[in-house]
Amino acid sequence: MYHQAGSSDPYAAFRSASDAKPRYGSMAQSLLPQSNCERKRINILPICVAIFLPWLTFCLVCAMLSFEMHYKKADTCRTLSIIMSIVFGVGIVLDSLWIWYKRRAGVTGVGSGSWIMFICVSCLLATLSGLVVGNYNFLQHSEIFYDVMALNSYDAIDPSKVQGQEFMDAGRMNFVNGTRVDLARAMSFRNMETYCVAPISNAAADSNATLSNYDFWAVGKDCCSLTLGDVAFQCGPVNNQKARGGIRLMRNEERAFYRLAVQQAESSYQIKATHPLFFHWVEDPVDQTYQYQREAFQNYFAAMSGYYIVQMLLTYGATVAFKAMS
Repeated sequence: MYHQAGSSDPYAAFRSASDAKPRYGSMAQSLLPQSNCERKRINILPICVAIFLPWLTFCLVCAMLSFEMHYKKADTCRTLSIIMSIVFGVGIVLDSLWIWYKRRAGVTGVGSGSWIMFICVSCLLATLSGLVVGNYNFLQHSEIFYDVMALNSYDAIDPSKVQGQEFMDAGRMNFVNGTRVDLARAMSFRNMETYCVAPISNAAADSNATLSNYDFWAVGKDCCSLTLGDVAFQCGPVNNQKARGGIRLMRNEERAFYRLAVQQAESSYQIKATHPLFFHWVEDPVDQTYQYQREAFQNYFAAMSGYYIVQMLLTYGATVAFKAMS
């Protein structure tokens, strides 16, 4: 049952205690209840390693892909992920060869080496899962946060007196009091999804005044509807009188579709948009920006908890299977 010094078997620490069953009629078998004997056959070391090593691998890879390291050193993240995958893949191959060699040599009891196989497979699966979950979390939340924070912030902007080309580096913007989303000049463009736009204006809502240039636009996807030829724009707190801020649209792949919607609005309402900038209309641009970061951390911790449960279930299944095979 115990690994002797100088032994050539590197799997001794991971062998199941079932390899050292009490002899029939021995004192251990006669005095101990069967349930206690069964419990003592469980080797706790490989079980703990099988739970925590893959889970920690997932947490590391997911964190690496979810946050600032991915934003600043994306190539390093990919390289480390590939190296980890190769290491665990090599472990699977080597353990498979070891088991094959020992079985071919007629050595009994090598089935417990499957714990090494299970741990390596679990770690490889954890690496791939961390890549998928971390990358998704980054694209949906963290990337937007870092992109916006990398740009400038502007306050007290009057959309009737400035042009978009003056604020090409804007990430967050607060407009002057009285600025609103001009719902009467909303427009949409559909390409699988509906891209909704409406100009940001400080002209009185009950007047027909038209700005000389509409370069600031509130945007959103699938948040407007077409009723009797009019576009009902409902993207963000458009009816909140306290809302007069915007967070820059950071999705480059969406910008062309919003530009087409603006062109339709120019044609329909006889207005001009020379250098249109697109914003998500919000009440507090600073708080909303950090909300992206908060959501990224919330998703990360939820993924950590979820994967821990998954790994515990996988390890429990492996323990039952190895015990049944012993």
